[in-house]
Amino acid sequence: MVDLELFKKKLNSGWVSPKIPNGKQLSIHHLGSWTVKNGEWLFDKESYFEHIKEVVKDLNPELKNLYNCFGTTTKKVGKTNVSLLGMANGKPVRTEDPENYFSPKHKGDSFHGFQKNDDLNYNLININVFADSRIQISGIEKPELVSIDEFTSQVKDGTISTEIPEDSTVHIYGFGKCTVGTCQYSANIEEKLSEINDIISQLNGDKTTSEICREVYEEYIENPTVRLKDLLKVAYENIPEHLRTYVLGDMDAKDIPVRMIIYGEQEIEKWSHYLISKEKGCELPHLNVPKPKDE
Repeated sequence: MVDLELFKKKLNSGWVSPKIPNGKQLSIHHLGSWTVKNGEWLFDKESYFEHIKEVVKDLNPELKNLYNCFGTTTKKVGKTNVSLLGMANGKPVRTEDPENYFSPKHKGDSFHGFQKNDDLNYNLININVFADSRIQISGIEKPELVSIDEFTSQVKDGTISTEIPEDSTVHIYGFGKCTVGTCQYSANIEEKLSEINDIISQLNGDKTTSEICREVYEEYIENPTVRLKDLLKVAYENIPEHLRTYVLGDMDAKDIPVRMIIYGEQEIEKWSHYLISKEKGCELPHLNVPKPKDE
């Protein structure tokens, strides 16, 4: 969260960019990463800032009561820098009837994907999932609201995807377009379909597959048995694959303790800390997980 002046500084410093240079990566969290070539972008730094000002003006025609950060978004509390504005939420909300102020509103969450126009032309899209199980495809000129079944059909026929062929043109609405070269990695569309169920569960206050797995893991740690080990395997493998590393909420150990319980102690050899220590010839780290007492 910043004000207009701080946003301008971030543009001028290059921390925010209105274009992706050729040869650099179009990298999108939980979607993939592709090398960019032949980029055609609508803005430079100056014109993009003017565009943002016009968006603010569209929301606030008289530009009244604009927030002023006075050059900083943090203050020092003890030895810690604390945000003055909080974190941007960025989550979608859908109003059933935009013309009615009291119309029901549905909370949502989102992830990115691609929408196919023809053989080598794709739109980068936002896939907004709402608590009432409706899905909005946005990031295009005319957003579409569909059911889960309709969305799944578009995935099955290849209209919606997470993988695109090399030399495809990617259109980013209101921003520009580019041709993509080498793909460094991309998400699995079937796993993204599974993620939709987790999003809907979370939005409605129900447990996600990760939360269910974490509960079984904690129960196992307290009482390690073969039965709980088997339940943990089922719960872990129910989590969409690209989300499994976050299951314990520990960005240090990641999901390695769970994998060691399920698949064996050799799983520690896939741990980043283990790999780095081995490469540098340092003492290898350990993670202690209990074996089933009745095995």
